[in-house]
Amino acid sequence: MKRLFSLVCLSSTLFLGSSLVPDETSYQIEITVTNIRNNKGMMQIQLYTNQESFEAEKPKKTYRFSKKFVSDGILKCAITVKSKGRYGLALLDDENNNKEMDYGWLMPTEGFGFSDYYHTGWSRPTFSDFDFQLSSDKSVTIKVRYL
Repeated sequence: MKRLFSLVCLSSTLFLGSSLVPDETSYQIEITVTNIRNNKGMMQIQLYTNQESFEAEKPKKTYRFSKKFVSDGILKCAITVKSKGRYGLALLDDENNNKEMDYGWLMPTEGFGFSDYYHTGWSRPTFSDFDFQLSSDKSVTIKVRYL
């Protein structure tokens, strides 16, 4: 009887435990960064979810990748995102590793780029220029621009 009670308790615990665990789906974003001019510093990629956070420069998350694996001006890396939604990636080629964009005479001295969007204008792009819908694993390309 004691053995039967233990078996029932264990089965109940496993059943209840499994039904309470949320379905955690995550999505992989494979990123190919092109047009990298050197191996100095780090690549900093910021994940944004809307125009407001992009304007305020408050990313949902910031990722940093070593440039020691850059080959022929290309770096491949990946990030994991835990939920579906609209996202956009902004990149800084942080050559001096100070975690911020450096300027000289009002122009950036380090490279920058955006997910599947090559910005050629002089003003800042909008979030809708480089955003994408994430509902499965995705691949994006970021071409670095230097001024």
